Amino acid sequence: MHKEDTNGDKMRDAATDVVVAGIDGSPAARIAASWAAGDAQRRGVTLRLVHAVVAPPTGSYPEPTLFRPTVTDHLRSQAAILLNRTADLLAQDYPDLRIETAHRDGAPVKVLIEQSRSAIATVVGADGEGRLTGVFFGSVAARLAAHGHGCIVIARAEPVGTATQPGVVAVGVDGSAHSQAAIGFAYEQAALRGVTLLAIHTWNDKPLSHALGSYPLEINPTSIDDQEHRLLETELAGWEQKYPEVPVRMRILRGRPVPHLLRYATPTGSQPVQLLVMGSRGRGGFSGLMLGSTSQAVMTHAGCSVAIVHGEHVNESTGTIHH
Repeated sequence: MHKEDTNGDKMRDAATDVVVAGIDGSPAARIAASWAAGDAQRRGVTLRLVHAVVAPPTGSYPEPTLFRPTVTDHLRSQAAILLNRTADLLAQDYPDLRIETAHRDGAPVKVLIEQSRSAIATVVGADGEGRLTGVFFGSVAARLAAHGHGCIVIARAEPVGTATQPGVVAVGVDGSAHSQAAIGFAYEQAALRGVTLLAIHTWNDKPLSHALGSYPLEINPTSIDDQEHRLLETELAGWEQKYPEVPVRMRILRGRPVPHLLRYATPTGSQPVQLLVMGSRGRGGFSGLMLGSTSQAVMTHAGCSVAIVHGEHVNESTGTIHH
């Protein structure tokens, strides 16, 4: 069942009981819609399908554009058709899910950033073939992940056989405030899906390897592993009490975080990763950067869906992010 928004004024834009999916008619957007529908159904909340209506340019290079392109009623009508068709298809798989549709005039990034202010999660599709070439970083997905609010999910197809091989939800932990927000969202996802949480923490042993030659008796990598393991346990402790039903595995790994996270961010294996959750900016990140380099690299090259969680206040009783 779904409710159509035809004039942009009927939807509850201030509501926080919605999962938003950005829709543009592409295969990637269909994956995003399916991911968002599954998440909304597990939560028992509304799915909102959103399409940004953009007018085509009125001129072409080298002829200058003299007039600003305008959105027409015909374009809005086409958007409504696309949204309703998508909603009808989803309703076949999720017959009890409440679905809203909304189209907004404006650039996709601007529209979705505004929608993310009031959403539990905002879901978009990965950008397909361009994502490995650097084009991804100018894309809607990357810009939304950098500037959006709450949780931004870059959805990829669910692993084959998820029903029989439930897999895990993985989270990268580095001790930052953004990491705490990511842990809360990851615990919530693992609880909703009934799967194990895999907490991954890395520490850089490269400087240590250079120092060992000079101080072989004073530096013990194994003791550092133990110390980092205790720190990881501390990071998870509060959330373990709130989600006692979630099994947890911890991994302490030596080296740079990106290669390790990408190694785990694969939908294959006996326990495939359904979702990898990360903070938007890690410990030591530059305050002027809206998205850390680790998050950028992982969400671009990961083989599974990736959630980028911004460090807004987290409701520790539910793991839900507030704005």
